[in-house]
Amino acid sequence: MRLVRRVREESGSIAPAVPVIAAVLLLLGGLGIDGSRQLNARGEAVAFAEEAARAGAEAVDVDSDELKLDEPMVRQRVDAYCARVEDLGQVTSCRFVRIDPVSGSDPRRLVVVTEVHLQIEASLLGMVGVHKLSASASARARPYEGIDAPTE
Repeated sequence: MRLVRRVREESGSIAPAVPVIAAVLLLLGGLGIDGSRQLNARGEAVAFAEEAARAGAEAVDVDSDELKLDEPMVRQRVDAYCARVEDLGQVTSCRFVRIDPVSGSDPRRLVVVTEVHLQIEASLLGMVGVHKLSASASARARPYEGIDAPTE
């Protein structure tokens, strides 16, 4: 008796898995690329918020003997900076929040608080319905107290 071995036809059995594997790899690539772009956008939001706070912290009331901020001027400086960065297109909101005390032991209201929100277009994640990525940041700044008279 002769044994005949049958070889099963298996050509093309991997074909259904290829699109699924490709889609998964594309999604992972999209997460990596758009995730890094969102982290970069977060860094930009932090930078914009810090600069807006610094612009406001420069509004020192020069008519006073003690160090204090002129709140209308703080708002004006922050609003002017925010208007410039909003013209860039990515920043959706940039605003002055409040002026806080320095600390519990120093009740002087010298700390300018700002907030920035921005949005960027998603690149690869747009294929799965995520078209916009957002980032937000808030920042605090206060005027620097230094030497106001030369030493001899």
